[in-house]
Order: sequence, then C-alpha cells, then structure tokens
Amino acid sequence: MALLLGLVAGAVVLLAATAPSLFQRAGRSPLRSLALVAAAGTAVSAGSLPQLQGVLDAQALRALLQDGAVVLVVSLLVVFELLLLVHARWLRRDPATAANGVAAGGIAGIRIALFLFMLAEELSRSFLPLYAQKLYTPIPGLSETLMMGLPIGLFMLLVAVFTPFAGAWADRFGSRRTLLFGTLPAAAGFVGTALAQSVAELLLWRGACALGYAVMFIGAQGFIARHARREERTRGMAQFVAAVVVAGLCGAPIGGILADHVGERATFAVSALLALAAALAAALLLPAERGERVERRRVRWRDHTALLANPRFAALLLFSSLPTKLMLTGYLFYLVPVTLHGLGETPAGIGRILMIYGLTIVVLGPWVSRAADRGGRNALFAGVGGLVGGAGMLVVLLAPGVPGVLAGVAALGVAHALNNATQLALVPDVCKAECARIGSTSVFAVYRLLERGGSVLGPLLAAALADRFGHQSALAALGILGALCGAAFCVVFVLSPSPADTDTRNTVADAAGGGAP
Repeated sequence: MALLLGLVAGAVVLLAATAPSLFQRAGRSPLRSLALVAAAGTAVSAGSLPQLQGVLDAQALRALLQDGAVVLVVSLLVVFELLLLVHARWLRRDPATAANGVAAGGIAGIRIALFLFMLAEELSRSFLPLYAQKLYTPIPGLSETLMMGLPIGLFMLLVAVFTPFAGAWADRFGSRRTLLFGTLPAAAGFVGTALAQSVAELLLWRGACALGYAVMFIGAQGFIARHARREERTRGMAQFVAAVVVAGLCGAPIGGILADHVGERATFAVSALLALAAALAAALLLPAERGERVERRRVRWRDHTALLANPRFAALLLFSSLPTKLMLTGYLFYLVPVTLHGLGETPAGIGRILMIYGLTIVVLGPWVSRAADRGGRNALFAGVGGLVGGAGMLVVLLAPGVPGVLAGVAALGVAHALNNATQLALVPDVCKAECARIGSTSVFAVYRLLERGGSVLGPLLAAALADRFGHQSALAALGILGALCGAAFCVVFVLSPSPADTDTRNTVADAAGGGAP
C-alpha cells in the first residue's frame, strides 16, 4: 500500500515535469481530472476480479477489495491536494495572475502542510485506545477502561492549554517559523509514542504531540488571516477546514491498514515521517515573513463569567457545542474503536467504519452551509443535528453489534455536518452586546476554550460509563444524552427564537477558523 501511494505521488510529479501544460489544465478542474483516473482504476480492479477469485478465498478477497477501495480513495484525495498546490504555484508564475497567485500559492502551501500534519495525527485514530490498553499495568484508582481513554482526554486538555501560547508565538515569530517549530515536538512525540513501554511514557509523548498540534493549528490559522485579502478570507478558512477534514477522512482507514500489516508502533513512526514532511512543505512552500507585535486585548476571567451570564450563550454551549465535542471524542474516538475491537474488528475494519463519518461531512457540509446561509436557519440546523446524532446512536439498542455502531457513526457524521458551522454562526447572533463590549475575537476565544471542555470530558465520561455498564450501554447512554441536549436546544432556540443578525459570515470567518476537535 505504501508503495502504491508512493508510485501515485511519483507519477504526479513526473507528469508535472514532462507535461506541465496538461498538468496546469488538470489543476484548473481537479475533480474532472480525477474522475477519469477513478474510472480507470475501477475498471482495472473489476477486470482483475476474476483472476483474484481463483487465487484467494472469499474472506481474503473481501478484505483485499476493501483495502484496495480505501487506498484508491486516499490516492485520489492525495492527488487532488497536489493538483491544487501545483495550480496555485502556476498562478504565481503567470504574469496575468501573479497578484492573486501569491496569496493563492501561500494558502495552497499551508493547506498541503496542514494536510500532512493532520494526516500524521489521524493515522492512530482507529487504534490509539487499544494501543494504550497494551501498555496498561494495574494502577490504584485507575481501571483499564479509564486508562484507555486518558491519552485522548489529556491530549485535548493540553491542546486547550497550549493554544494561547501558540497564538502569541505566531504573532511574535511569524506563522512560517511557528509551523516549523510545531512539527518538531510532534515528530518527537510520535517517535516516543512508538517506543513507549508504559502508560506514563505514552502520556508524556502524547503531551508533546498536543503541543505540536496546538502550534500547527494556530499557526496555520494565523497565516491565512495575515496573508489572505479580506474578501478572500472566507475561502482561505474553507481551505483550512478542508485540509483538516480530508486528513481525517484519509487517516483512520490508512492507519488501520498500516497497523494490520506493519504494526501499531511502525504506524506511529510513519506519523513522525509525515510530521517532518509537513515541516519540509512549510519550509519550501511558504513565504518568509517577519513576526509582528500584535496588541491584543487579553481575555480575562470576567469575560468568561459575562458570557456565561448570557442565557442564550450558555444554552448554545451546554446543549449544542459541548455535546458535539463530547460525542466526537467520547463516542467516535474512544467508544467506537474499543467496541468494534471487542466485536472482532481489526484496526483496518475500524478505520473503514470511521471513514464514513468524514465522508458524510464532506458530502453534506457544503450543502448545509449554503442552505443555512440562504434561509438564516442556523439554529434549526444545529438543533436537528443534535437530535439526529442522538437518535442515530440509539440504533445500537435495536441492532446490537457492528450494524448499530455503523448507524451511529453515520448519524454522527450527519449531525456534525448540520451543526459544526451553524454553531459558529450563532455565536455572534447571541452575543451581540458582548461582541460590542469586548470584541468578537475575545468572544470566540472564550467560546473555543469552553467548547474544548467537551473534548476533554468526552473520553473520560465514555470510559467511566463503559467501565460501569459495558460498552454497548455506554453507546446508548451517550445517544440519550445527545438526544436530550438536542431537544433542550430546540426548545430554547427553535421554539422561542430571538431576532438574529444574519450577516455574520465575515465575522465567523475572521474570528473562528476551523472545526477540528
């Protein structure tokens, strides 16, 4: 598989060198270009199926076809990213588009660097709790189930702690140097995770990965905010979000396949190489820049209390934003891999099921954003998202086992496609007075910090429920919690709406950025 991905990337580079005009045309319409490649790959696979049936048994053939489909999808997505990058670099060289090309080339460069880095982090998504389980030794007061969720919860907590420092570093040293710095602790963290022999070592090295994640995330956002023109900033942030989503879509299934074939420790080593590749991409593709002293208003504790005193902000946070992050890390990142492993699924199979979540968001996300913008129905979409996610996770009560978990993953993808962007759009609607008094950037900073509490709590709550009642019951309990929160949100925002300012897209794009955990 790794050889195939390398051959695909090599073919793209060779085509760019030998037929630049053809490659430029492909870069202008990458989706059309990839459609032909996908059709050819599907035809070749279908043609080889009869020969494979005579060599492999049914189970091996099914596994091979499933892994081949994943590799094909990932290869196409990687080529798509490369096409976007080459097209943006070509714009910089064309005198007719040089003015736009500088910004486009930089944003395309940050997208590929961010994609590689996020891919490194996502490779372990399908097996990280299982890897922690193998390192477990009895610790008083910490059960095996709770310990399996601890690396995820600690990672999310440290990301929240490091984020303010990462923002200050990006302002002082410039985004390019900040990005280069961020890859170093992450690469060291992946190597250390691969070599860890105890829970303490695993937590230490995951902390290093969290530092790199926070620095890379904020550095990329700062680069787009600094270099994209105001009228292009929304599209720049869309590039940011796309890199994160596509990396998540590719990482879990590919990481699962690698774990099955070369082992979990070797997969973490691949993550370290990808982190270093992200550093190389940032060094080669991003323009040099000077840091700048940015005078920003520091967020104070009274800003937190003032926002929480706003009942509609508190309802948005408690009934939508926190449950969304809690379900992401508690249900998708922790319970799904652990439950599927107990049902006999391999890391590759777990990764394929997790892939459904990302595919759902990629397909539905753009439609939801356009529909919500046109109708000003952000609260409705966010409320329906909570209800759909909760109800979908309850399917496990009717169909225990893999089908119920699969339905829950798909429902969670639909839910987050409906409410990830709409939650952000609601923040300035419900906090108009606070935005005017302390600034929208400070409001979003407080919102993001409080929201991450759900990411920290999710795996710990899920592990506690699983430890007490079992994995299937924990899945159902989170579904009930999600449905109740969705219903409460609808009561507050849909059944008793307040006048909303619909012109918030620029504010959201400027202050909020991406949608990662």
